[in-house]
Amino acid sequence: MGNIVGRLQSLFSPEQIDVVIGSLLGDARLECRSVGIRYPITARLRIHQSDKQKEYVFWKYEFLKDFVREGPKRVKTWHDPKRAKDHYSWYFHTKSLEELGLLHKYFYQNGIKIFPKDISEFITPRMLAVWFMDDGANTSRSFTLNTHCFSSEEQRCIVKLLKDRFFVETTIVKDRSKLKIRIGRSDYEKFTGIVQPFIISSMTYKIVNPRNDLALIAIKG
Repeated sequence: MGNIVGRLQSLFSPEQIDVVIGSLLGDARLECRSVGIRYPITARLRIHQSDKQKEYVFWKYEFLKDFVREGPKRVKTWHDPKRAKDHYSWYFHTKSLEELGLLHKYFYQNGIKIFPKDISEFITPRMLAVWFMDDGANTSRSFTLNTHCFSSEEQRCIVKLLKDRFFVETTIVKDRSKLKIRIGRSDYEKFTGIVQPFIISSMTYKIVNPRNDLALIAIKG
């Protein structure tokens, strides 16, 4: 990945690279429309989060807006007939860029997102925090990373990365038919200390106890 990071550094700041790669480890995706059509291959980064995460979407947008034609948009995602309630989400995407096309080769195989094996050489605490804000959950006794999209071998790579790079012990646990990563009580404070400096205010419910979003949820009904 060294050459790819070098190319990214020619276009993006270190903070922007952390947001891009941290997002790709989490919920974001790269959309590549030029494979087999033209060279060089280009791709665009798509950020898409629930209505609850509006502030988080705009936080990412502020980092990446120089590469975005239109700001975040709110869209209806589905209708709950039982509650007669519409659900919404927010999204934006970057321009299609050659540098992101190179990153697409690294993160995708046969159109499926993978966990890059050598990313431990480049991952930073901020990348980890973005990944956690995307995919993390707080049970008050442990954290989980919802890594369901990755294979069992990739899950083991994530366990190794967190141990070797951040000295955080984790385990792989089952979640129905999928797998995810659990950070137990013994490393709860250690992990919090790593990501806390980069957690934005609207996402602090993921690292504090009791969760500071529950009262707001109750008010909204």
